Amino acid sequence: MVIAPHAPAQELAVERRAIRGLSFIGNHAIDDYSLSISIATSNSSWLSRTGLVRWVGLGQTRYFDEREFRRDVLRLKLLYNQSGYLEARVDTIVRRSADAVSIRFLVQEGEPVVVTALDVFGTEEFPGIGVLERDLPLAVGDPFNRFLLQASTDSILGALRNRGYPFAQVFRSFTMDREARAATVTFEVDPGPRATVAAVRIEGGGAISEDVIRRMIPVRAGNVFRQVDLYDAQRELYGMNAFTYVNVRLEDSLPETPSDSTVSVVVALTPGSLHRVRLGGGYGSVDCFRGVAGWTAGNFLGGARSLDLTVRVSKIGSGSPFAWGLQRNFCFGLRSEEDSSRLDLNYNVTASLREPFVFSRRTSATLSVFGEKRSELNAYLRVAVGGEIALTRQTPWNVPVTMSYSLQSGRTEAEPAIFCALLNVCRPDDIAFTRPLRRAWLGLRATRDRANSLLDPTRGSRMSADVRWAATAIGADTLAQFTRAVGEVAAYHRVSRRMVFAWRLRAGTLVSSQLGLQGQNERFVPPDERFYAGGPNSVRGVGQNQLGPQVRVVEPDPRDTNATVTMVDEAGARQTFAGRLRTSPTGGNQMFLANAELRFPLKGRLTGAVFVDAGQVFNRGNELINLSRMRITPGAGVRLGSPLGPVRLDVAINPYAPTPGRLYRTEGPELILVADNLRPVRGSGLLNRLQLHLSVGQAY
Repeated sequence: MVIAPHAPAQELAVERRAIRGLSFIGNHAIDDYSLSISIATSNSSWLSRTGLVRWVGLGQTRYFDEREFRRDVLRLKLLYNQSGYLEARVDTIVRRSADAVSIRFLVQEGEPVVVTALDVFGTEEFPGIGVLERDLPLAVGDPFNRFLLQASTDSILGALRNRGYPFAQVFRSFTMDREARAATVTFEVDPGPRATVAAVRIEGGGAISEDVIRRMIPVRAGNVFRQVDLYDAQRELYGMNAFTYVNVRLEDSLPETPSDSTVSVVVALTPGSLHRVRLGGGYGSVDCFRGVAGWTAGNFLGGARSLDLTVRVSKIGSGSPFAWGLQRNFCFGLRSEEDSSRLDLNYNVTASLREPFVFSRRTSATLSVFGEKRSELNAYLRVAVGGEIALTRQTPWNVPVTMSYSLQSGRTEAEPAIFCALLNVCRPDDIAFTRPLRRAWLGLRATRDRANSLLDPTRGSRMSADVRWAATAIGADTLAQFTRAVGEVAAYHRVSRRMVFAWRLRAGTLVSSQLGLQGQNERFVPPDERFYAGGPNSVRGVGQNQLGPQVRVVEPDPRDTNATVTMVDEAGARQTFAGRLRTSPTGGNQMFLANAELRFPLKGRLTGAVFVDAGQVFNRGNELINLSRMRITPGAGVRLGSPLGPVRLDVAINPYAPTPGRLYRTEGPELILVADNLRPVRGSGLLNRLQLHLSVGQAY
């Protein structure tokens, strides 16, 4: 049954009906999401409107309001009129049952009124404003959108206030010819007097002294007024984590006299607690359950210093002291880990003291001490204690640059086959590299983060570069000398209101201190400093750390004395060995990753994604990039929104055969090389080529 919105009055007296369908048809200029948030009528949640699960009673049920529904038609017309579509019409189709309704809004947008001319007067004396005029939100050729008209006004005002004109005014006017569907727009600018800051007044600093507050903000008496300085001051003060409210504003909204060229700035503060406790948790198929706890003391020893204590743990449920055996089921990514010590709890305990002011407000220092135990699947286990001192400089481009010196002592344990393959040291008793080594390096890191969200970005970009140099000259052991460089860039682009295209490039190189980039022979570098890839956050068609060089060992299987392993060489000849196969990634000194992903809405908080990942990890010979080692794996996944970030399930297909590598067999305490280039035989079915990953948070 089809009923127009002007239903008889008796319809209003019926029993409440749940809304179990809401859609828009015919809209092109304005997307469904924008239309849905501009009206009062809204759809029930997916759990509430889906017959198979509705009986459970979960989800939010929203009910039909006839009066608000009629008003929604007017709201949509107004939205289109304000967006430049004066001829827009909105009709409705309402399908009613005993307890539910389904609604369709039928939109006929018509032709828009178009901006044919746009002029800005009064800015001739301001260099650089002309560039702004070309980048205003409203431009010639666009529909005459009143919202963008206001945004353009705000853009001009912001540019003038950042050039020292706090009392600038912009008067806008327009003419519109409905028949010709044309509009002309004019902005008249009155900049007012150019002002300097006469005084800065602090109100409500609490335990933080005025001197400390003044040195932390960029607003200074005698400086030319800039609105952006007020925003920076507010951000810096919030960053101290000592205030619950910060407002940096002009004392007067209007000049006392038309020629007044000074302003006073008020910094209004509400002190907060100087002590904070934070707790968090998460899950990953390789990390199992993980958690974090922290305590921060603000204004520690005065001067706005902060002391932070943080404890992070992972692999809860897979090993001692929480050996619940979850690696056999729930944390399935750990099934292939043979070394029980690398299933045990990983931890990091860090104490950091931060000095926010070193010579200037743009430079801060951090002193940290830590103890950790961490491992990589089938690769290594690292246990260490140490400390670091870091200086961070905020550059004029709002890109923080950090220089650090780190000193630590610890041991790294890895599969004997890794040392055997890299160093030809094949007796465990002869491997001296697992003894505690002293690590020391100088680091330089720059980060530019313009993404709009930490957990689930939808627009913006992130760029980073990280270089570390370790040598005996700065305290490193002779077996721990290297130069390591990693660069990364990621960007996020809106395709529509809720559809996002994301991509990332990541590359790294590792150079022995004694050898050059080209044609170097292999030299020992600690396993935890080498590059590994594959897994839920890199190339998803490959298992964790399984991209790149690998070594394999055939050893007796105590659980199945009849077990055999079939391997194939480069010529395709098969060889069968008695025992079980253990695979270990050796890592590489060259790494390249490329990812592209399209994220799109499905139902409610459920979103989907299709992606293509590409990458390679190898030991460099005469080439910096070897395309023959590139692995390209497409896939798809779903994400469910949560307070910790999207819960992500991805499935990728790997069309490639396993990477060939050295094969060893055990003979007493020694490893004996069987062949240089053998790989295991993999089944030919599709399921044997699929890789499943479950984790929390976007891949990048």
